[in-house]
Amino acid sequence: MVKVLRYPEGVSTSSQPRRRRTHSRRGRSPHAPAPFRPFTPEQLAARAAAIPLISFPDLPVSARREEIAQAISQHQVVIISGETGSGKTTQIPKICLQLGRGVAGMIGHTQPRRIAARSVAERIAAELGQKVGKEPGEVVGYQVRFTDEVGPTTLVKLMTDGILLAEIQSDPMLRRYDTLIIDEAHERSLNIDFILGYLARLLPLRPDLKVIITSATIDSDRFARHFGRWNGPIGQGTLIEAAPVIEVSGRTFPVEIRYRPLAADTPTSYSSSSTSPAAQPTENSPATASAIEEESTGSGVEQLVLEDPDDPLALEGYGAGQDIDVETAICHAVDELCAEGPGDILVFLPGERDIRDTEQALRDHLGNRAPKDISHSKNPADIEILPLFARLSSAEQHRIFEEHSHRRVVLATNVAETSLTVPGIRYVIDPGLARISRYSNKTKVQRLPIEEISKASANQRSGRCGRVADGIAIRLYSADNFASRPDFTEPEILRTSLASVILQMSALGLGDVASFPFVDAPDSRAIRDGINQLIEIGALRPLDSSKNSDSSALAQGNQGLELTRIGRDLARLPIDPRLGRMLIAGNESGCASEILVIVAALSIQDVRERPLEHQEAADTAHARFADPHSDFLTYLNLWRYLHVQQRDLSGSAFRRMCRAEFIHYLRFREWRDIAHQLRDMARTIGIHTEPLGMPSAGDVVEQASRTGIADAAAKAAVAFTRSTSAVDTDDIHRSILVGLLSSLGAWDPATRDYTGSRGAHFTIWPGSGITGHPDWVMTAELVETSRLFARTVARIRPEWVEPLAKDLLNHVYSEPTWNSSRGAAYVQEKVMLYGLTLIADRSVLLGRLGSTPLGSIRGAVPTDSPFVIAQQSPITAAELAREMFIRHALVQGQWRERHAFQRRNDEAIERAKETERRSRTHGLVADEMALERFFDDLLPASIISAGHFNRWWKNEKRQNPHLLDYPPELLLPRGLGQTGEGFPDHWQQGELRLPLSYEFHPGSPRDGVSMSIPVEALGRVSDEGTDWLVPGMREELITEAIRALPKAKRRLLAPAPEVAKSVAAWIDDFRSGRVSAGKEYHDTSSGVVSGSGGNSLRGSSTSAASKKTKETPTPDEDPASLSAALGRLAAWGQKTGQGRSDKRLSKATTSAHDARGKGRDLSALSSAQTSDRPAKSSTQKPGGARTASAQADSASFDELFTRAIRELRGVDLSDSDIRTMRDSLPDHLLMTFVVHDRQGRELGSGKDLGYLKRTLAGATDSALRTAVRQALTEAQERSAQGKHLSGAEAKPESGSPPRTESDEAKARTQGKAATASGAIDASEGTPGSELFADNLEDFPTTPLPTSIESQAQGLTIRAFPALVPQGKPENPLAGVRVMANASQARSEHGLGVANLILRRVQLSTKRVSTRWSGREALMLTSTPYRSSEALIADAQSASVRTLTVSLSGNQGLWAVRDRSSFDDLSQRVRDLHEDQVYSIIEVVVRAMESWAQLQDTLATADAQAYSSLREDVERIANSLVFDGFIAATPIERLRNLPRYIQAQSLRVRKALRSPSDLARDERSAQALAQVDDELNELRELMDTRPFDARHASAFEELLWMREELRVSLFAQELGTARKISPQRMLAAIDRLHEAI
Repeated sequence: MVKVLRYPEGVSTSSQPRRRRTHSRRGRSPHAPAPFRPFTPEQLAARAAAIPLISFPDLPVSARREEIAQAISQHQVVIISGETGSGKTTQIPKICLQLGRGVAGMIGHTQPRRIAARSVAERIAAELGQKVGKEPGEVVGYQVRFTDEVGPTTLVKLMTDGILLAEIQSDPMLRRYDTLIIDEAHERSLNIDFILGYLARLLPLRPDLKVIITSATIDSDRFARHFGRWNGPIGQGTLIEAAPVIEVSGRTFPVEIRYRPLAADTPTSYSSSSTSPAAQPTENSPATASAIEEESTGSGVEQLVLEDPDDPLALEGYGAGQDIDVETAICHAVDELCAEGPGDILVFLPGERDIRDTEQALRDHLGNRAPKDISHSKNPADIEILPLFARLSSAEQHRIFEEHSHRRVVLATNVAETSLTVPGIRYVIDPGLARISRYSNKTKVQRLPIEEISKASANQRSGRCGRVADGIAIRLYSADNFASRPDFTEPEILRTSLASVILQMSALGLGDVASFPFVDAPDSRAIRDGINQLIEIGALRPLDSSKNSDSSALAQGNQGLELTRIGRDLARLPIDPRLGRMLIAGNESGCASEILVIVAALSIQDVRERPLEHQEAADTAHARFADPHSDFLTYLNLWRYLHVQQRDLSGSAFRRMCRAEFIHYLRFREWRDIAHQLRDMARTIGIHTEPLGMPSAGDVVEQASRTGIADAAAKAAVAFTRSTSAVDTDDIHRSILVGLLSSLGAWDPATRDYTGSRGAHFTIWPGSGITGHPDWVMTAELVETSRLFARTVARIRPEWVEPLAKDLLNHVYSEPTWNSSRGAAYVQEKVMLYGLTLIADRSVLLGRLGSTPLGSIRGAVPTDSPFVIAQQSPITAAELAREMFIRHALVQGQWRERHAFQRRNDEAIERAKETERRSRTHGLVADEMALERFFDDLLPASIISAGHFNRWWKNEKRQNPHLLDYPPELLLPRGLGQTGEGFPDHWQQGELRLPLSYEFHPGSPRDGVSMSIPVEALGRVSDEGTDWLVPGMREELITEAIRALPKAKRRLLAPAPEVAKSVAAWIDDFRSGRVSAGKEYHDTSSGVVSGSGGNSLRGSSTSAASKKTKETPTPDEDPASLSAALGRLAAWGQKTGQGRSDKRLSKATTSAHDARGKGRDLSALSSAQTSDRPAKSSTQKPGGARTASAQADSASFDELFTRAIRELRGVDLSDSDIRTMRDSLPDHLLMTFVVHDRQGRELGSGKDLGYLKRTLAGATDSALRTAVRQALTEAQERSAQGKHLSGAEAKPESGSPPRTESDEAKARTQGKAATASGAIDASEGTPGSELFADNLEDFPTTPLPTSIESQAQGLTIRAFPALVPQGKPENPLAGVRVMANASQARSEHGLGVANLILRRVQLSTKRVSTRWSGREALMLTSTPYRSSEALIADAQSASVRTLTVSLSGNQGLWAVRDRSSFDDLSQRVRDLHEDQVYSIIEVVVRAMESWAQLQDTLATADAQAYSSLREDVERIANSLVFDGFIAATPIERLRNLPRYIQAQSLRVRKALRSPSDLARDERSAQALAQVDDELNELRELMDTRPFDARHASAFEELLWMREELRVSLFAQELGTARKISPQRMLAAIDRLHEAI
């Protein structure tokens, strides 16, 4: 709870009998301050006669008493600034008595603390030769909370400032006093500031009242101006005369100030304008020291002296220039002071944790000199360490004042800074830090940050020493740091909540807070926060009672506000307003008695003690009363327990019990007294409470019988609180919640803390009894130390908050949404309290908001609403609800009702949209706005939801059932559009029938035509013919193709639409045969001559071999594979002359051309490519020549487009023109390929079918394996049921196409049964589980078919079983996989066969290594292999792979499909394997010799100029020799490896000869860099294409060509295996690029 104005001290505990007023519910409490009654003449005479003989001791104040007395006599206000120890506290009241003050009215003397009021009263009475009391004749008394020692002859009354504040209510003129002494005014507490401001207003009305303000470190000038004579308002008018200031200097013993900074004190830099360094003094110069001394002496501390400023310790500190921590510095300071002589040491620290840390550091530092129990110490040099802070137990605090024989080190918070004088203190250690209470205007909580203290506080601390002898104060900061600090501590009124102040001022009628004459006016934000807090609890309200009043208008004060009934009641309760509000709410809920006890507990310090040395025992004792859900209920449990024990035990036994269980007995008495007084005071505002119910003795006995006598009373108290006989705990918490609405928190699992109001984050104090992490909590106090802690916490339900907060809540509505299940518009309501979300998303019917303007609903109007006229005229929530019902329910069909007219309308809209999509005619179908207008005209205005509509339509449809049907002219207002002719639903490709879909969404990736491809059939789909799209889009395709041509050609074909029509007609005639293809024409761009036979020849480049390749497919070739397509493209390119070899396309252009089927000149790379696609009998002549019609059907769009333009307009289009056209063609005119799985999930899509095949190869293989598994399972089931036929008589599987004669012939050619390559049939011994085997050590027993066909998603798919390598070179294994790519299957199968053969013929490591010579063994140790075993295993793998390829014959390893052929090949490999291994080892030895020479050569090139050369050579060498290079390098290339390495060695030696040779090397490296870039680009292109063994082999060949090129460039004298140059290399790269 934030610190507030408090004055329960004003409650009297007089022993007079209480008087009960029965005629009014709202009477004055018998414990309230009594109204002032003037003294009678007899009382005045008695008071005058009681004045004792006054004498003054030898103190600085006594020496100036005549001057002080004269100032008091001549002025109404006197400011006295006296040094600590000067005697001002005790001598000024005596001076006033000597002047005759205190007779007509008492001399009121205020102190900030109760203990100071008692001790000062005793000291004054002792000097007057009396004792403190209220008996007649006793002139000194005191009044603090619960103690009133003021009698009829009391002349000097010591009291706390809270007592004086309480008396203002009953005696606004303060008639009982003729003199007021405000001591320790420098503390500037909230009470003192309010009293000073009140006195400033009161003094003109009480000219007889004298006010004396005293302090050791006071801002004299500020107070003098504030209490001076003003012409006009204080602080705003003109100052006529300031109040007199008397500064009393001197003290009994001087104090030396020593500075010991934690870090070296560096001098201030000189100004740039200074003429010399001596122009400005440094921080440590004598001038600076003098200035600091003047600052110190100016604050009434003239006896504080400074040490030599040039002392090294004052400059560098204990760390000698190095940074040290505070604890280490304190240990050094204690050592320094112990050497000065006897005397106790007082150390000031910010908080309890710092005290504990410092105590531990001192004990570690002092060792045996600081025993924990000093009572047993016999060594006079031992040191006793004692803590001193407010939360200590009474016994621990009293130890400070006890006599002692050893030196003490007292570790204290700033509680020892003023008022409380620790005896025997001679030395002070001041780190210069303290916890300063500050109210956060952002989080609205009281913070306790550690800050640097002011100069005044530093001098106060220094003044605490030197009471018994000359003192020394060590400041653990530099003199310059002291000089930079503020002079005085900021007043509390500027850093705390003002709610209590504002409430009391409103109750007293003191007017506006902002105009109240505070010494320092509070910040306007603090005033606003205080007013808002009072509005929150219902104590204040605007005069107009408007709920929408802006509280920001009240920021300058409380004008425009009035006290409510609750506010008037709260002002009469001497407690925090929020605590009082809880009590009033408790009365309304019937739990006022419980709330009163809790409020009393929150008003005092906790009665539970936690001594440092017994913390664990204290926590265990206190845990008996803890409630796991509420710390507030814990107070009730503790209250009941203590009263039961007090009832059952004697007084002394009860006190012993409190001490044993760590209960502060005096605080318990204080708690009980406050509860008793609050009960009486609450009666004055109509709250009648009864004593809290207690467990009976029988309850305690019964509890003891059940659980044992131990803790029976505590358990009975806890059980009573939870029992039904007690008040409902939810009522208690709701009543408390009324006063804590701004102190809520919600658990945030992400941050592991609670999110509170205004974005604050806090955690529950570790001492709380709350278990776990409740979702919602309320807290009585938020205090920020090392972090923000919540103390006194209880779990709550968030639904409690909304009815209690009411107008404090902020309701935010989201954009309205449509609820299809209810057929109505809803908004999501967010309920927040001070930024804390109570309800995140609560659905609220939009219609319930009625006529609420949409401006109050954030984002309510949709930007695309057909009725978006709210910008000109407001629209209500009900109107918007109707619009949303029409849009979402009737137009979009987003509701559960399904009326017949909706079904008819949906069908009509779909027909219209399909027409729009296929015709690509934008805006053909009516938009939603037109449909909304249609319904808006027909529906009554009262229909705003599904319920309203159903009731209306139930009657209306009987008379007009088609009233709400869309008429055709509404859906197609621009005409019925085109029909679906020319837009087929499927794409037929061989036996594949693939669905087509149409989208008309410009900018979308699916805009245009999309082909849906099952992933199982992806490998068989070709993009051939897709460049033509569909007939309905052909004219648009030609038009956009013309517009995409270069400008030079495009302007010859204008206007494009008309030319496109003629081109489309020509192409249709040509493809249908109406235009003769026999007419010769000359293609000037490519030299192609077209004859009547339809064959296009480029000179004599078309060879018989190429024709044979075209007509005779390879038996095992997949017709849908990329290699087969390349073969067809190569043959077509050679026949038509459309192949290109001048310049390869870029990656993007290649992708586009691949999607169009454009022919390419594949040169030697594609000359061997073949196709197994059978030619159609209708288009194939015996001689191999194709008819013109067949040629036209197979021609690409680019070919016929080019011919048509030439024929019709005489314009020749070059390859560059076609590439430009393809690059600029709109995306919707390119076929989109969409691949999906069996469940319809999309796996990938794009315009490049080849890229999809590459990226989805894994998914394709997986789908094929799944399909094959399923087919095998079905076949085995059919075999078991006896429902299948074998061989050629087997019927085709349901859904699969019938087998043709060509299929049977093809199957026989491939050497397998028809069923093996066609439908799966278990009768033929189809390999079941062996098709999916792993970790095989031998060839499968069942032969592997070369291909398998199965049905998937209505299509016939083909897969290729193959062995794949597994295991490691030392332990070769193989597995069986079913692959979609035939080329990849061939490659993997060869490696898998080699692995299994290697397992059969593998030689032992010892057998190979024993034949090595010494030289060979030495050379082989330098290989990058981890061991000899790994090297030999890799060499054997290379041997077997080489032999299997060379011994497999023309058919290759793909023909090894059964065990017999495998055994035969294994035997032949075994015969040659060992010799092959040795020959490979010999080559490796030579390579390593070259490697060693290269390393030696590189060692000589260690200069910086050769760093690039050295890095390049090392990179090349490491690419040739690496872990696994033997098997990775083909045997024919392995033999060249020594030469390649020697070339790099020779390269380095040449570069070392001269700079010119190095420059030549760099030029050659640049030429190679261009080749490397081209190879990298080619590799990236291959990564986007399906795997093709021939392309991979060609690319590998290019890599070895690069090695030969390196030899040619750097070491030509070594010779090359072939003619090579950079130009030849780039040309070869271009050819492969074109082929891919």
